[in-house]
Amino acid sequence: MSDKALIDANILFYLIDTNENEKHKKSLRWFESLESDEFVLSSQTLREFANIAIKKSTLKKEEIISYLDLFIDKFALIQDNYFDAIKAVQLVRNKRNFFDSLLAATMLRNYITTIVTENTKDFEELGVKTINPLK
Repeated sequence: MSDKALIDANILFYLIDTNENEKHKKSLRWFESLESDEFVLSSQTLREFANIAIKKSTLKKEEIISYLDLFIDKFALIQDNYFDAIKAVQLVRNKRNFFDSLLAATMLRNYITTIVTENTKDFEELGVKTINPLK
């Protein structure tokens, strides 16, 4: 069993987003206090971060890429695959977001049972524990 946790895209975004000042401060304090070997990212998390940053920030493309580089340098990366997609379809209930289920399936295949996220309700009943550093 792994004692690592996966960092969700919303937490990564709050690290750079100063528009929501309180969330930015909390996520930054949390980020600065952690040991990078305790946490991982997924390829999906990086894709979602890039999408959010493109849509919600005023960052230039080069700046977004710099953040992606920073994250990949700091954290180990796990990849989703075909079997995770199959498991995600099985996990989806009550119109739950497929991509949250895909993330949970990828985590579980990699023996990661905790996600650091603001969206704790999105992961209820998906077999993973949640940590919200913004509370």
